[in-house]
Amino acid sequence: MTTLTSRYVTQSTCAKLRHKGMYAEADSHPEEMALYRDPIEATAFWCARTQKAFGPDGEPVSAAACAHGRGCCES
Repeated sequence: MTTLTSRYVTQSTCAKLRHKGMYAEADSHPEEMALYRDPIEATAFWCARTQKAFGPDGEPVSAAACAHGRGCCES
């Protein structure tokens, strides 16, 4: 099994943070794809523990919110 990687989920974010892009192949030429990306962030996140857009603490899930220091965050 391959390791899930993401530009949103890093060592500073919760290990349970998920988004659909983690389950797709990476762009073969990310510098070319950058020309076609929408500048407005529209990534939908969910928590692997709750399987919802809210964490176990009832707060919304996002790359910014799911960081170390949040009570439910896992390393």
